[in-house]
Amino acid sequence: MSRREARRLGLLAQAQGGEQGAVLATARSSVRYLSGFTGSAGALWIPAEGPATLVTDGRYEEQAGVEVEPPALIHIGRDGWIRGVADVAADASGPTLFEAESLTVADYESLREALPGMAFVPRRNLVRELRQVKDDEELRAIERAVAVAESAFDRLLAAVDWSSSPTERDVATALEAELRRGGSDPLPFDPIVAAGERSALPHATPTTRPIEAGDLVLLDFGASVDGYCSDITRTCVRGAAEPWQIDIHACVLEAQTRAREAIRAGAPGRVVDGAARGALARHGLDGSFGHGTGHGIGLDVHEGPSLSARSEDTLRAGNVVTVEPGVYLPGRGGVRIEDDVLVEEAGSRTLTRLPRALIGL
Repeated sequence: MSRREARRLGLLAQAQGGEQGAVLATARSSVRYLSGFTGSAGALWIPAEGPATLVTDGRYEEQAGVEVEPPALIHIGRDGWIRGVADVAADASGPTLFEAESLTVADYESLREALPGMAFVPRRNLVRELRQVKDDEELRAIERAVAVAESAFDRLLAAVDWSSSPTERDVATALEAELRRGGSDPLPFDPIVAAGERSALPHATPTTRPIEAGDLVLLDFGASVDGYCSDITRTCVRGAAEPWQIDIHACVLEAQTRAREAIRAGAPGRVVDGAARGALARHGLDGSFGHGTGHGIGLDVHEGPSLSARSEDTLRAGNVVTVEPGVYLPGRGGVRIEDDVLVEEAGSRTLTRLPRALIGL
């Protein structure tokens, strides 16, 4: 039995809960996870019994034939994927569970019109729950994505003439080129490069602001290999660091270390988040940390489990999560340190190898 066939059977067993029913996967990453199909237009129908069917269109007929392994079938729709699903599922009975996060209201209504006798039941985390625990092949892909991102970052630091005051956008463009040159598939997200006071914006978009002497520079970047993502952040300073910059970097590094130390199978996500927040609170900086401590990564750069104060997730061996506390001081600057971490039974293994020290440019 192939890995993907085992995943589909596991999904049915998990989703059905003892009752007969089908599953419709529509999220691009879920379709890839369950079928191997990497195209941008497709849905996967998994009946309660019998082979799954990938529904796509004529643009992907040859590609699907290469990527989708038997016993899964391929249906080439001529009037859109909804009509294709209706053709494949016309004789099915029982409810169909679908991914609530990835289906629009308009498509849901169209499905009901196309299959009026079928009950469509939304389910949150329908496939994402299964995807959270990575197998060995997935872990190897994530580790390669980490290595590609780290090598690109090292080359960037050496290649840029920092004394010329390059702009944030110049550096982001160079970093993106290094990531692609180093072997990344389509980037999982646009790199973040934020300098000076703009480093206090956690998700800043690079601008034409020049990077000047004395600026903190926050760089958040990642690569993808075989569809699997990495997500890394490092904070630099151009020239000599000021005492306040050294101090907040040390506080964030302490918080990040405490959070990584709290990671193990069975640990609640909110406990890991609390470890980071508690460390910052001891320095009076918890009020300057406004986002969660981390999130899962895999085929999507943001997936479960969550590491936040409101998380209801419990970590399991095989999860890969980011650990990324930060401190953001409006008008002055910010620091974030982010690593990718594998959850193990008795602890964790940090996949990121870049130094965490404040990097001088």
